[in-house]
Amino acid sequence: MATIQDTLATALAHHQAGRLGEAAALYRAVLDAAPGHADALHLLGVAHLQAGHPVEAEALIRAAIAADRRTADYHDNLGSALKAQGRLEDAAAAHRQAIRLRPDFAQALYNLGNALDGLGRRDEAVAAYRQAAAKRPGYARASFNLGNALAALGRRDEAIAAYGAAVAADREFVEAHANRGALLLALGHLAEAGPALARALALRPDHATALANRAAVLLALGHGAQADDVARRAATAQPELAEAFLQLGEVRQRANRLAEAGDTYAAALVRSPDLAEAHANLALVRQTQGELDAADIGIRRALVLRPDLSEARSNLAYLQLFRPGATLAGALEAHRAWDAVHGAPLRAGWKKHRPVSGPADRPLTVGILSGDFRRHPAGQFAVRTVEALPAQGVRLFLYANQTEDDDLTARFRAAAERWVPVATLSDAELAERIRADRPDVLIDLAGHNARGRPGVFARKPAPIQAAWSGYMATTGMAAVDLLIADRHHVPEGAEALYSERVLRMPDAFIAYDPPDGAPDPVPPPCLSGAPVTFGSFNILTKLNGPVLDAWADILTRVPGSRLLMKTKALSCPITAALWRSKLTGAGIAPERVTMVGATSSLEHMAWCASVDVALDPFPFAGSTTTLETLWMGVPVVTLPGETFSSRHSLAFLTVAGVEGCVAHDAREYVELAAGWAGDPARLATLRAGLRARMAGGPLCDGPRLAEHLAHSLRTERDRAARST
Repeated sequence: MATIQDTLATALAHHQAGRLGEAAALYRAVLDAAPGHADALHLLGVAHLQAGHPVEAEALIRAAIAADRRTADYHDNLGSALKAQGRLEDAAAAHRQAIRLRPDFAQALYNLGNALDGLGRRDEAVAAYRQAAAKRPGYARASFNLGNALAALGRRDEAIAAYGAAVAADREFVEAHANRGALLLALGHLAEAGPALARALALRPDHATALANRAAVLLALGHGAQADDVARRAATAQPELAEAFLQLGEVRQRANRLAEAGDTYAAALVRSPDLAEAHANLALVRQTQGELDAADIGIRRALVLRPDLSEARSNLAYLQLFRPGATLAGALEAHRAWDAVHGAPLRAGWKKHRPVSGPADRPLTVGILSGDFRRHPAGQFAVRTVEALPAQGVRLFLYANQTEDDDLTARFRAAAERWVPVATLSDAELAERIRADRPDVLIDLAGHNARGRPGVFARKPAPIQAAWSGYMATTGMAAVDLLIADRHHVPEGAEALYSERVLRMPDAFIAYDPPDGAPDPVPPPCLSGAPVTFGSFNILTKLNGPVLDAWADILTRVPGSRLLMKTKALSCPITAALWRSKLTGAGIAPERVTMVGATSSLEHMAWCASVDVALDPFPFAGSTTTLETLWMGVPVVTLPGETFSSRHSLAFLTVAGVEGCVAHDAREYVELAAGWAGDPARLATLRAGLRARMAGGPLCDGPRLAEHLAHSLRTERDRAARST
């Protein structure tokens, strides 16, 4: 006849083999023979817990504890039963009792970490997980959860190390490989993220999250076609995973497949209607397609769901600049709304800046933060000036929020005393790094644009902070002291509608760096008898009903004339069809319109030369497109308003000395465009001489702008020093 111990041993064998029913029956048999048997009560409770019955499990384990209060395992499993019921405080207390009874109890420390993490007490959870991993070397699950808790706290380097310990202990730990790869990707460590994700996928080829992150790595490395394939596999592997569709949408958006990207983000929202990032990304697609109302609705929905999405609030402020009737007052209000939510809470953490000692003529130290030290409009506007600043006694610290390198990057790097890659740093980490470097002035080249880091500037890491070159409005931020501008962009009397103090440069606020290898200007096409061609090279976001109405009037005034529209978004056939419909609705016949999408930079310049007269949109004027078109000798007809972004072409035309292009109202805009079209000789004269005039004038004179900028910033530094 089997003894109680024999029966208990048989029950335990069934239990360990997963045969919970058989095990439970034998535990009950033991209890029938020996009521109050502590081990049988405890193990029967564990079986109930594993079967999904935590309430029954709690009662049985408490009965075991009543019979034997000194066994640590009982208290630990009681904690697990309580946690399964959502009673996390009680669970933590039970796990702590287990640890008091057995201080080296690694599993109880691990379970305590889980309870604390569930309570949101992640610092305490980190301590528990660390102790668990220390008590049991090779405890992969403890290291994994430690990594998760550290990642949630933003302690990313420590989290990566913890995930590394997990995979070192268990090379087959798929989720640890996947999470490590995801975090490396978030930090921009693509060379390490790729292998980590590849290992996860080797172990589980259909791991949807790892596939989505692998697609993101490929996209960042410029392998768009492979990224699309992998992202589609992610969506197929787990069709209900909204995040997989989110990544697939981004791949398609980057490829200018806007309609497909929009459909993909919509699919993400079918699966997760409250996924704020999908609303925000879909809004960006609509913005790129020129559908401003839909973009506005999407951004606002994203912010209802996630008020902390600072990038979405930046986009909302930026979007207002494109609206017909945009005003300086409206721009200031929209940008201050960002600061009220994301900037104001950080002001309590501002630290007083210690004055830098030294002679009055000591070098001026200027930090510049940008993700566009490359072939990008902000880079092309700044590089000539930046290269000339060291000759003005300026020490340059360039904080590069980017991973790309090109010929312009090399020029920026050569000008810098310190070149600091910062794309992997959080806003708080970067602010502390800049504070430690102690620049006299910190300049922002992005503002609320893509790759902008307004969260860094909102922390006030430098005593004087300035906006320049890359953003076309006030920042609205109390932390930004200066706006580097000119009298054309910010005329006298407009200062009150900027949150910054305005520093006016004597000519334009930038110095243009034209692309190398641009074709030489040629006579206007209409001079040879071809129909007059008007051109627009601006993004679709800048186009609106009043602009299309003016273009329709121009084409009516110039019979036989044509319109060329060229911008990347027109690479999407559905987007192009949308705009053909809009043009038709405005009275512009489709056969008079040519649409061109993305091309290489030099091909783009040739397209600029293929038009006779360029038409600037309003109220958001061209900037880079205006300069490129002028470089090819083509006049740009513009209608400036009061906002900074409406006055780019006015500024560049004025500084370049091009007359007869600036209108005061829509009627004059039409008249000026028709006037240029009717005067091929004037067009030819402009083409013959404009490039040389630009190249030799202040519009491309980096050293001249650098001299004035350095003087102005030095004056600001000395003024600030006197006031401390």
